[in-house]
Amino acid sequence: MRWWTLALIALAVSSCSPGEPSPSVTTTSVVVTTTTTQPSDEICKSGDLKFGEDGLVAALGEDVGDATTLSSIRWEGSASCERITIAFASTSGAPAKTLGPTGVSVLSFASVVRIALPAELTDTAVADMLADGNLVERAFVVRGDDDAMSIDIHGRHGLAIAARAFVTASPSTLVIDVIASESDAHPIGAGTSRTAIVVTPPAGPTIYPFTVEGYAAPSEPSTKVQLVSDGEVVTDISHSLPGWTDAWQAFVVSIPDGPSGTVEIFVGSGDVAIDPEVGTIVVIEVP
Repeated sequence: MRWWTLALIALAVSSCSPGEPSPSVTTTSVVVTTTTTQPSDEICKSGDLKFGEDGLVAALGEDVGDATTLSSIRWEGSASCERITIAFASTSGAPAKTLGPTGVSVLSFASVVRIALPAELTDTAVADMLADGNLVERAFVVRGDDDAMSIDIHGRHGLAIAARAFVTASPSTLVIDVIASESDAHPIGAGTSRTAIVVTPPAGPTIYPFTVEGYAAPSEPSTKVQLVSDGEVVTDISHSLPGWTDAWQAFVVSIPDGPSGTVEIFVGSGDVAIDPEVGTIVVIEVP
């Protein structure tokens, strides 16, 4: 099953909210949004919700919510943690009152917090967000082939993070608190560029077959995946994209076989008219 179709567990969480998040600021940009506030008091030390370091950390939301549009993503910092507040609107354009079933997971190997959004959430006013923090670097709104929407919050490269999540109602917001993990893990991180993000495979040991999974920038018509061994391109795959313009576009490319030893995976724009040389390189070791 593709990662962006994560099965959601519909649980209403109403008694665990550690506090009200800061008021949200609506963002109209559909490409890049930067919304920050100055560091405040210890916003993540209230409440008794636990922080999770890997796997599913929260399954929340109502069975049916009225949130249909992602309207803004806001970052807020404090001394020891950082908070991401995501606001939603209903079909009328007014702030949503409730959020449908939503799952929040930590991909520890990539230092990513992944949010699988409810099926009724079909529109977004934000494609991504830059954060001015020491823990969180960027958030990406991603659409899959089936139009399902998710959000990936990227921690700083190489930094192990932990997260917790809760929702508020009337207006409905999703709050993600992020702290530095106390584990000894050293995340490999995702490969990033202005045209493509590669979440898996991570750099390091890999065996065939494997899949290259990530997301391409809004409006990209296709993405290119190449395997390079000893300076030679041995695999060259062009993968068509849905053409979403309001969010990043998820892709999965299967690699059944290829060269052994040190192999570079290049993922970038498949349109030579844009810039085929700009992309992400992930170095793997294959026996």
